[in-house]
Amino acid sequence: MYRFLLKEIKKKKSLARALMNYEVKNIDLDGEVIDIGGGKKDYYYKIFKSNKANISPVDICLSDDNKNKINLECDQLPFSDNYFNSALMFNVLEHIYNYNFLISETKRVLKNGGKIIGFVPFLVNYHPDPNDYFRYTKESLKKIFQENGFKLLEIKEVGLGPLSVNFNNLFLYLPVF
Repeated sequence: MYRFLLKEIKKKKSLARALMNYEVKNIDLDGEVIDIGGGKKDYYYKIFKSNKANISPVDICLSDDNKNKINLECDQLPFSDNYFNSALMFNVLEHIYNYNFLISETKRVLKNGGKIIGFVPFLVNYHPDPNDYFRYTKESLKKIFQENGFKLLEIKEVGLGPLSVNFNNLFLYLPVF
């Protein structure tokens, strides 16, 4: 684990991003997948154990031609009900004030038994993109998703204890090789 994290940090990834990448590297991604809030960057699709998915990205700032560009706070996702096998939601929920709307829309477009694979920061600096509203605990996420009809939740906390909390502050002062 530590070797993987060091390689990611050497690639100028934050500790939070490195921990996220470590967790998803053992996940198979297949079928129809919606990537909510992933932007134009698809580098993290390669991190999954296998990627046999047809991925449909949606975001507020996806492309100049407005293809799949939506307001995640209030626009309905542009897909039919029960269409996707999985949804990716990496580092997006903290930027959505109306998170219940987005989660209910995600539930609508997921097939029965569909899953969300996601990541939210907890102890991380304020980072507007364009806004930054929330930090979620494991308990709050479980309650929010259950209230939106999700069952069999697995929510895993990632981190390295006190080191994780202060790593980003310390990282600014460490030499990069």
